[in-house]
Amino acid sequence: MIQNEWRLGLNAEKGYENEFHLGRLIGRNQWFMPYIGFDWRYRKHSEQEKNLFGQLNTKDQRGVICVGFQYTLPMLFRFDARVDMKGNLRMQIGREDIPLTSRLRMNVMWNTDKEYTSGLRYIVSKYFSVSSHYDSDMGFGAGITITY
Repeated sequence: MIQNEWRLGLNAEKGYENEFHLGRLIGRNQWFMPYIGFDWRYRKHSEQEKNLFGQLNTKDQRGVICVGFQYTLPMLFRFDARVDMKGNLRMQIGREDIPLTSRLRMNVMWNTDKEYTSGLRYIVSKYFSVSSHYDSDMGFGAGITITY
């Protein structure tokens, strides 16, 4: 399975992010997926923060290879745990595609880097959606989602 997520901010303070995972779903029910990937991000920010594990948070400038796993929890929430090549640990929980109506979907996410996201997506057609979200690092955003 290939997972990729891009986010582009409007200025250097909002920055950009790219997170890529290449993994394999294991087992008959496919609840567990070990993966390898990379996390590349940059934003111009002056505060140094620590994550929930007391490690220096590198969310302002990061270019790391990581290994981890994802496990699907009840109600289809996805738990993600990973360690990067610098020894930083990150855990994340979230869910995408929570149905609110037949065309409206919601997504939520929180991780140990003290980041969170919440958003809505309106399905226009089988392959095209309009989306908006709030991200704790980048603020409000809007875009399109292409499903294939």
